[in-house]
Amino acid sequence: MRVLVDALAADFGGIRTYVENLLASWDEQADDLGDHLLVMVREGSDLDTGRHSRHEVRIPRPGPVGRPFKQSVVTRRLVTDFGADAVLATMPSTSLVRVGVPLGVVVHDLRHELRPEQFSRPRRLLRRVAYDRAYDLADVIVSVSQRSLDDLFRLHPDLRTTTATVVHHGADHVLAWPRPEQTGPAVTFAHHSNKNPGLVLDAWADGRRRGMAMPPLTVLGTGGQRTALAARVAELRLTDLVTLAPYLPEPEFRATMAGASMIVFPSDFEGFGLPVVEGMLLGIPVVIGPEPASLEVAGGHASVMTSFSAPALANAVVRAAGFDADRLEAARAHAAEFTWRRTVQQTRAALLACGGR
Repeated sequence: MRVLVDALAADFGGIRTYVENLLASWDEQADDLGDHLLVMVREGSDLDTGRHSRHEVRIPRPGPVGRPFKQSVVTRRLVTDFGADAVLATMPSTSLVRVGVPLGVVVHDLRHELRPEQFSRPRRLLRRVAYDRAYDLADVIVSVSQRSLDDLFRLHPDLRTTTATVVHHGADHVLAWPRPEQTGPAVTFAHHSNKNPGLVLDAWADGRRRGMAMPPLTVLGTGGQRTALAARVAELRLTDLVTLAPYLPEPEFRATMAGASMIVFPSDFEGFGLPVVEGMLLGIPVVIGPEPASLEVAGGHASVMTSFSAPALANAVVRAAGFDADRLEAARAHAAEFTWRRTVQQTRAALLACGGR
């Protein structure tokens, strides 16, 4: 099968992690599958496309406006020139016109609709136009979780007649990470508001007040929130327990994650929740909130907060610290089922089912 992969939006964050690992696993299986991929990337992108063919696209400014129109022109031309059997859009922002072959659209989450306050008005408008058009054109929808698919069908009930499937991410990329002794601090995240770094700090203060043994904590990806979070750390008198870290270079991020004593992930909105299965596969106790996607991928193997409150999070941290070797091994075995090989095979099957060949 010849697949044109639209990865024009895969330069940063979770979408980049997804695309790079998907492409790497497809590359590893290429000889067995007999597939040939052509990957569309932004001009100058350092996205690793492995042995797959690569086509760089110059995006007119402003990018969020220029990209969909450029995609519409380039995608149709490449489908013909490449002889594509199918197109895989790695997020719902792709060609605005029919591409002439079956189109698979990957849906990660619907945060812009369910949490609109987290997006500027122009970005919400652009997403609504681009995403709604991608949904209309899709021959098959590939959702990264049941949670995201349920959200999609609830908000867009007319899509219930579109072929759709759930294809989870892999987690086995962490097996190539360094494997230090997991004696480092607990790790949590601050790169989006849904990660709830303020709640984590309040939980650490609450646990300390109640005499709990709260572990040292590193908050990753503080970015623009650093000043406010630093003030909150000082106010709660947590400077001896909490370290604020910026966005780390990838090697340092991997070492920090792999050496963590705990992954604290009280996110109140996820499309998938990759750190949950990453932590489990690394043999690290994981704490999550009662959030649908996190619960889905954890499969009962995480310490779950009873509510989104500081006492509930502090209690969940203490429970996670008490996980024994058997509990951690059961979590690791569960997470080992999340492979990128499976992701590729299920994604490929979805494209074949909608008419790719």
